[in-house]
Amino acid sequence: MLQSSSDTPSTVAGGGGDKHNASFSPKDTSAALLLQQKLILLQRQHQLQSVSNSLSFPKPVRRVVFWTPPKQRQRWGDDDVLPHINWGDLFFDLFYVAAAYNLSYVLFNDPSAKGFLYFIGTFGPILLEWFQRTSFDARFLWGDDPFHRGFELVHLCALSLAVVHIRPVSLMSNPMQPDMFQFTLGIVCLAVLNMYRSLEVVFAVDGEEAAKLGEKKWLVGFATQLAFYLAASVKSGIAHLGSKDGDNYDYGNRGLESLSNACSRILNLAPERNLAESTVEKDHVPIILCLCGWSISLALVVIRTYFFEKKNGEHKEFNIPMNVEYIIHRFGELVMLLLGESILSILIVESTNSVQYHVTFYAGIMSIVLLQYCHYKYQPHSPSTHAFRRSIRGGAIYYVLIIIYAHALVAVGTSYKMFLSQYAVEDNLKNKHMRHLVTTLLSRNLAGAADQTKLSTAEMKQAVANMFCISMAVVWICLEGMWITHNGTTKYLAYLMSK
Repeated sequence: MLQSSSDTPSTVAGGGGDKHNASFSPKDTSAALLLQQKLILLQRQHQLQSVSNSLSFPKPVRRVVFWTPPKQRQRWGDDDVLPHINWGDLFFDLFYVAAAYNLSYVLFNDPSAKGFLYFIGTFGPILLEWFQRTSFDARFLWGDDPFHRGFELVHLCALSLAVVHIRPVSLMSNPMQPDMFQFTLGIVCLAVLNMYRSLEVVFAVDGEEAAKLGEKKWLVGFATQLAFYLAASVKSGIAHLGSKDGDNYDYGNRGLESLSNACSRILNLAPERNLAESTVEKDHVPIILCLCGWSISLALVVIRTYFFEKKNGEHKEFNIPMNVEYIIHRFGELVMLLLGESILSILIVESTNSVQYHVTFYAGIMSIVLLQYCHYKYQPHSPSTHAFRRSIRGGAIYYVLIIIYAHALVAVGTSYKMFLSQYAVEDNLKNKHMRHLVTTLLSRNLAGAADQTKLSTAEMKQAVANMFCISMAVVWICLEGMWITHNGTTKYLAYLMSK
């Protein structure tokens, strides 16, 4: 046995030392040598590991998983934690910048009841798509796997197909033009993808049974949308592809018409004429079907919530919670996007030096800034005070109001653009600036501003004034309504009585 803990293996191996060391047995000496060899071996392994780390040798690649099931984001009672910034969400929103800008020109070219029909008929389906995706992301998580990455790519392509074919009424109502048919194809693809996403949850979600039961309710809305959108696509497709005049369309006359209209505008001699207008019967059935598809689906959500959803906490057995913190964040980004479209509508317009133009310009800028301030002042910043957390019915009403609110914001921005454009045209015509008349032919628009409705100057001014007053009133009514859904009618009435 060793006599002292201070004795080292080197002392034993050397054979020197005091008398106690000399009395070691051969067995003790062998054990000490073995311990010394192990220490040297461990030291060399540590050195080799350090060299390996410094050279950054690649680690073995794990097997790539092609598909992973969706996972429930959180359970009842869990704290809402805002997820890390998802750059995919911000990239997704960029498509809605283009959509809002194209939609503004639907009203810009035709501020009548027919133009309003096409505005809500085209904006509704893609806006509802934004809310449906956000609601899904607030409840579930998708894996970062090749299958779902490909799914996102297909989803964005379908959205792009719908957005790029948001065109003026004169084109979308013309069966000879492909815009309505291709727009409906885009929203049909979006509805099919939404149904697959819900079916994937129903059959393979990694979560509670309530997740599957709740997602079946969403399937009813998606099926309703698909039925109406598919009917609109079939109707517009038959009208476009099956038209006998489609293959024999007189492109020579169409070119002559464009040249004639251009000369008329430059010389201010006669109004524009459409050589094909007399032979083309407008078809408004597809856009009515699109409007019915998204509005009926939204109505079903409200009816189900008010009359069929269980109360007093029993609804938790058939639904899973949303991450309300995520909802607040995403809804705020959407409103900022739509307010940004209003700013673009004011800034990207022909300028003039008239006093009326500048008064309207700065009034528009200030009103949009105040709208931005009031919106974020009205909205709660804590999940516990949001309508989605306060009550089921309050959340359903808030859902409807925010959709109407989004439509009204785009209409407000378009109204300012039309005010400024009218002042610019009047000022340039008054001063006979040929430059403006020529650049009008190449005006900065994304949806074809050359196909404006045939309204007189007085009728156009009245239509713009009506659209501005109605849309601004709707904005403020929706803001008040959303405040009530967050705080309740009792608190709202008490607040009014205190003033």
